[in-house]
Amino acid sequence: MVQLQPASSSVVDGVLLTSLDARACVEGLVVEACRHRAVRHPYLKALATGDLPDTRWALSDFARHYYGYSAHFPRYLTATISRLEAPAHRRALLENLVEESGQYHEEDLRLLERRGVRREWIVGVPHPELFRRFREALGLQGEFGLDGIEVSCWRELFYETMAHGSPAQAVGALGLGTETIVRLVYSHFLPAIERARLPPEDTVFFPLHCDVDDAHQETLKSIAVDLAATESGRRDLERGMRKALFLRASFWDYLHERALGIGAEARA
Repeated sequence: MVQLQPASSSVVDGVLLTSLDARACVEGLVVEACRHRAVRHPYLKALATGDLPDTRWALSDFARHYYGYSAHFPRYLTATISRLEAPAHRRALLENLVEESGQYHEEDLRLLERRGVRREWIVGVPHPELFRRFREALGLQGEFGLDGIEVSCWRELFYETMAHGSPAQAVGALGLGTETIVRLVYSHFLPAIERARLPPEDTVFFPLHCDVDDAHQETLKSIAVDLAATESGRRDLERGMRKALFLRASFWDYLHERALGIGAEARA
């Protein structure tokens, strides 16, 4: 099991985080997040390279299980907003919540159109609905409310961190441990989706999050910098981040084992 160390002992590239200013501390935590196993997991690498017994089956298995986590993202975001004390911080995250419902800035829509994403595919469509389209493109229909314990534990422990942790823990989990790594994680799925020859309008969830989540990341990083002004804030940012990363890595472990066919029930 990963041991969560106090921020006073955290070192990135040989530098104690507590010896840095708030912005440098947050950047150090971002470096740690991007190097974490949750981002560089063998499962993700195997999806990207096609080095699995059946990549399409693995995509379907991912879609079946991941929905039980991703469909609750507005709930995670709302819980984090409720924990924030500064009105400016709450307002900033409310804009992210609006985008989760399918509303975008014109410059983002133009960027996506240059990447082959048509605005009519996404405008006014909540992100959970976009993921549901991906599921249906893989033949998964009506399979909701059947989450296994692995997904349920991830979802509820993640939510608990944001709903009942300190503001810094919530931002550490949702921001540094989640939004920061979105582009890196989802980029592994793009080659697998291309090999599966799925319609682009049904898989838009992934390029959308790879191309326009930078604003979400920067918003949460800016809030994290404010919260890193104190020793307790730094400690809680790190703790929330590491919780989120540990839970995601454990989920990849579960899916990787299933994708490799370990256990007859996995591929039944």
